[in-house]
Amino acid sequence: MVETLSRFQFAFTIAFHFIFVPLTVGLILIIVLFEARYYFKGDDKFRRLSNYFSDIFLINYAFGIVTGIAMTIQFGTNWANYSIAMGDVFGSPLVLEAIIAFFLESTFTGIWLFRRHRISKRLRLLVVSMIAVGTTLSALWIITANGFMQNPVGAVWTGEKMELVNFAKIVFNPYAWHMLLHNHLSAIILSGFAVLAISSWHLLKGKEEDREVFITAAKYAAWILLFSSILIPFSGSSYLSFINGVQSSKVAMITGSEVGGLKTVVRIAFGFMVTLGTVFIVISLYTVIFFKKFTVSKTLQKIYMYLVPLPYLTIMAGWMVTEMGRQPYIIYGYMKVSEGISDVPVSQIWFSVISIFVFYALLFIMDYALTMQRIKKGLVEPDGGANNE
Repeated sequence: MVETLSRFQFAFTIAFHFIFVPLTVGLILIIVLFEARYYFKGDDKFRRLSNYFSDIFLINYAFGIVTGIAMTIQFGTNWANYSIAMGDVFGSPLVLEAIIAFFLESTFTGIWLFRRHRISKRLRLLVVSMIAVGTTLSALWIITANGFMQNPVGAVWTGEKMELVNFAKIVFNPYAWHMLLHNHLSAIILSGFAVLAISSWHLLKGKEEDREVFITAAKYAAWILLFSSILIPFSGSSYLSFINGVQSSKVAMITGSEVGGLKTVVRIAFGFMVTLGTVFIVISLYTVIFFKKFTVSKTLQKIYMYLVPLPYLTIMAGWMVTEMGRQPYIIYGYMKVSEGISDVPVSQIWFSVISIFVFYALLFIMDYALTMQRIKKGLVEPDGGANNE
């Protein structure tokens, strides 16, 4: 029961945290694109789009930080043995994530939050670019840690814990870089669907004066979706080829040569992910080819408003393949999941599971309410307008 509840708690907290992470990672890259178009083309509609989607980014960025903090606490409560075993390896990447990535993105996010309406075009582009660099670096260091669990390199196993011997091997672990590319492409796809859905809402229910601006947003989202949806199968194929060399058992689960229990779940999750990935290519290609039809069709706009859960489900399926596919190991080949769990009473785990569930439910309600409120507000402008210097 202790192991089952600990697994459930970790899966739940990770899944909930990932409501915010891919959305913000992908959305800031789209905002950078809008800012670049504003800087080089000088068209004010791109500034307005950047400001609008920045507000949505900032709301979800804040909630992502809160859920991330709650997520890390459970390493000490439910996974003490694992934390001891991985302390030497995890220490450096997570410290670097905090002092380089998080400080970089949070500093420039603060500037963007309070000063973006008062700074020049050049500074606007610089600030959002630094936020994008920070979020990418943050993802890199977290995925570096996860990549080590999947493919342990640069450290030796003493029988009780991992001892770091070559930090460069951990940083340049091919598993982590394959994972980073694949995750970023999936984040871009998700954010493209989000921009398309929001634009669809405004075309259907928004202000008439905002219509042309959101048609532009939808067009960019459609092209972003098309390119990223086409690229991600190539990324996935390369990723899978590498996995076959270091985790052949995971590939056996995916192909169905090993079945039963988690193995079947992994195979189904992989098939679900690939199927939806194909659907994304079809949707994005249709949208690009028949874009004019989309702009006048209320039926299509209604459909596109409800497509956002699909990339979320695809991302969750991908992580199920990644994490369940290395079972029974938590550190592949060295430590099993059952060996990494804290020795605590079941009652304490029930308390933490229920507490986190209630806390996250409140967070979700708050985030949903604030995000929907901002979406429906439209392209409002603060006093003072744009600074075009």
